Amino acid sequence: MNLIEVDLEKIRPNLRLIYHLESLEMLGRLILSRGQVDPIQVWFDGEYFRIWDGEKRWRVCKMLGIRRVKALLVEFSEDQIFNDLLK
Repeated sequence: MNLIEVDLEKIRPNLRLIYHLESLEMLGRLILSRGQVDPIQVWFDGEYFRIWDGEKRWRVCKMLGIRRVKALLVEFSEDQIFNDLLK
């Protein structure tokens, strides 16, 4: 895995729709005070980076107006990606 910085507009989420507002606010306060400590995990689909883990961190950074996030670039086979997304 490679640690990279990625522009938020080049990242696409997994479209998880439900987050508790309190948890987003708490994470936002932590990111404002300490910065983004934990990178999100992404894979590249040839056009965009797709979030593998860390969608909540991505959403909070986006809400805070942060333009770039730390990310671990992970590589998977297509079979691994689709099998995991179906779980």
